Amino acid sequence: MPAAEAGQGRPGIDSATQAILDAALVEFERHGFQRVALDDVARRAGVSRTTIYRRFANRDELVAAVIERENVVLFADIAAELKNAVKPADYYVEAFTQSILMFRRHRVLDRMITDEPALVLEMARHHHGAAIERMAEALRVIFPDGFADQIGVAAVNDLADTILRYAAMVLLLPSAEPLNTPDELRTFARRHFLPSLPVALRAVSV
Repeated sequence: MPAAEAGQGRPGIDSATQAILDAALVEFERHGFQRVALDDVARRAGVSRTTIYRRFANRDELVAAVIERENVVLFADIAAELKNAVKPADYYVEAFTQSILMFRRHRVLDRMITDEPALVLEMARHHHGAAIERMAEALRVIFPDGFADQIGVAAVNDLADTILRYAAMVLLLPSAEPLNTPDELRTFARRHFLPSLPVALRAVSV
């Protein structure tokens, strides 16, 4: 899904807020998160600065709202991609691999990782719980029917947390081995990610 279309038609968002989020996404892509002026967002959205401030107290709140919206779409896309794919050899490895690949394909989120890693860490500090919920929702869609219930809520959340932590490692930190292609990511996942999974997950095959 193109980034500028990511929030179209989402329920519970009024048209002005939708326009602000769409405009902010374009401005973030063009200028980066820290260099965007709210005047430019207002101009692109066709609203006043006052309209923005009625909905977002400051730029940080607007950034958080855009990232949350894009994450909702991203995790839903990850779930759909894996649900519709040929049954993978290992759901855990494939969920990890596709999460990284699809994050990298998102122009704005990938730029945030590349250009503003400090902002990524700051956002993670405040919004990691919400990201776990999004990933856990995606896993419930990906897993075969009944599997999530079999391993339990805590195990699904543990898996979501582990995927996000290892994905952040791959996305943010330099690596001694190449981690660019799907096969390179799968190899990394089998060598490092799988052994780190909670015991309850390693004991049950998908």
